[in-house]
Amino acid sequence: MIFTVGAAAKIWLGTLAMMAAQGTLLALVALALTRAGGRLRPAWHAALWLVVIVKFALPWGPGLRFSLSDLVASLFSSAPVAEVTSNLPPALQPPPTAPHVGPALFWIALASIWAAGAVAVVIRATIAHRRTVAAAHAAELAPAGARTLVAQLAAQLGVRTPALRIGAPAIGPHVIGLLRATIVVPPALISEPTLLRAALLHELAHVRRRDVLGRTIQVAANALLWFWPIVRLVGRRLDAARETACDAWALEAGELARPTYARLLVRMAELRAAAAPSLAAPAALNARVAAVLGPSSYARTSRWQRAALAGWIVLALGGARTASAHPERAACKYTPQLAMSLYASYPAADLDGDGQLSRDEACGLQAELRRKEAENKSHLDPASEAELESFLEEPLCCNCDSAEANSRPVASCSKQLEPQ
Repeated sequence: MIFTVGAAAKIWLGTLAMMAAQGTLLALVALALTRAGGRLRPAWHAALWLVVIVKFALPWGPGLRFSLSDLVASLFSSAPVAEVTSNLPPALQPPPTAPHVGPALFWIALASIWAAGAVAVVIRATIAHRRTVAAAHAAELAPAGARTLVAQLAAQLGVRTPALRIGAPAIGPHVIGLLRATIVVPPALISEPTLLRAALLHELAHVRRRDVLGRTIQVAANALLWFWPIVRLVGRRLDAARETACDAWALEAGELARPTYARLLVRMAELRAAAAPSLAAPAALNARVAAVLGPSSYARTSRWQRAALAGWIVLALGGARTASAHPERAACKYTPQLAMSLYASYPAADLDGDGQLSRDEACGLQAELRRKEAENKSHLDPASEAELESFLEEPLCCNCDSAEANSRPVASCSKQLEPQ
């Protein structure tokens, strides 16, 4: 049982390492795109970083030929080395090895540490979310005039009208709920209609963009890869890009002077941010103010940008194809265990006298056995003869498998095929 659990833990930790590596590579590509893209629309920046977070949170994806994962797999994968046991003659069977409990315990302990960290991240995020939801439900409804305003703005942005409540004075505007959203604003905004309109447009942009779902994916990525700091760096970039995109929505849909909106950002940043998409998020405040006071930017993405984004999603989230997608790679079935077994049965094949058979020497031995196949079979029973014939057909070396290679001296095999 412990060996089974240890093997499962090792596989899962390997999967996490693969997710971290692929997500990091994708983050570097996204960073290059955002740096080289000039004045990409804020929604584009947010979409690029959201796809990276999704990549961190997804262990697997559909195998696609033109995906980044498949490209990496095709560049760095090597021909698989298969264990050869069942097809060998009895004399060539590798000796059984007793399993060691140490490695299994190591992988189980490592997986336990990971699980503890993942659970801690989920619990902390869940507690913060529950507190935010409870505070929102306990808050009083906004006045009728403010509720009418939010209904008008929701219709303007094409979203379902959320509930509007007045929260604590020290907490900035935020939105909770995915299917039935609720916007919570501090009391100070109720008495300032111009600033209230801007804040509501910002939070309604979060609703339209479904940023609550994006934050949920962030929590999943942080829980799965809590040990990998790149995930947190990408999360901060996503937070900043998301808020900038909502600022662009508010400026485009509202009738507010840019300096006034910039003062609103500074004022709201002094308040505490809730565990939800929020105007008061302090992420990259200087950059947000600079974007607001700079040249105007469109909030919506154009048609060609949406097409490019679809291509980015395919490139980023597609997985590597299975081994069958690379049939040109031959499987070299040679292992150290097989080398020991061959040496024990045929010590004369050790031409350099180092006490072990290199892959070149094993190729030469197999070629010699093939040349003497009729003589070898003459003294074997039918079952052993079938096993020997199966062994002689095994591709011990990728380039020593042809009749031409089998007729050459042992030293003619490539040195790159030495046992690993």
